[in-house]
Amino acid sequence: MEPRIDVHLLTLNEPVEWREACIASLDGAPIQLHVVPGIAGRIGEARAAGYAQGALPLVSFVDPDDLYEASAFTQLADALDACPQAVMAYSDEALMDEAGRNIAVRRLAYSRWQHANSASHVHGLIVMRRTAVEAALAGTADLNNFADWLLTLLVAKRGGVLHLPIVGRRWRQHPKQSHRSGDPESVRRIRQAAHLWR
Repeated sequence: MEPRIDVHLLTLNEPVEWREACIASLDGAPIQLHVVPGIAGRIGEARAAGYAQGALPLVSFVDPDDLYEASAFTQLADALDACPQAVMAYSDEALMDEAGRNIAVRRLAYSRWQHANSASHVHGLIVMRRTAVEAALAGTADLNNFADWLLTLLVAKRGGVLHLPIVGRRWRQHPKQSHRSGDPESVRRIRQAAHLWR
């Protein structure tokens, strides 16, 4: 299968078995996977390095503590191909506990207001157009937690957002998740940027 999406995975201090399970869950996806060293305390900067990998017109990321549905990458890429004015497509997600047991499914039909006010609204598997991401990256490189939230907001300013009601990501809940140590100043900055967008 020809790769259609450049996908990066940032490594930090996650358990090796979680990272291996994440990579195994991608088997059969139409992606080119790039494993990139994370930068402690600098998620935005590390993400910028990840998005710079490859040259395919679509990009995405996966987190090493989560699991993914390989077929969802195809469905999201197809949705973007069918809608040239859209710059981003994302899926619903399932929550799982630390051991990988299913908890619940989060249905996340797109709302511009919720996107601006919640870091976990556009949060399943997300596929974006490279051109839109490259135009927005400079505004997120200095952030740590919530860099992905600001990036998706900035990308969404450039075109349509598609939501597919499929589970694309299984989000592992555990005490070391980066958002649990979120920076209130970053949240204020992102909400201010979102307010200017409205």
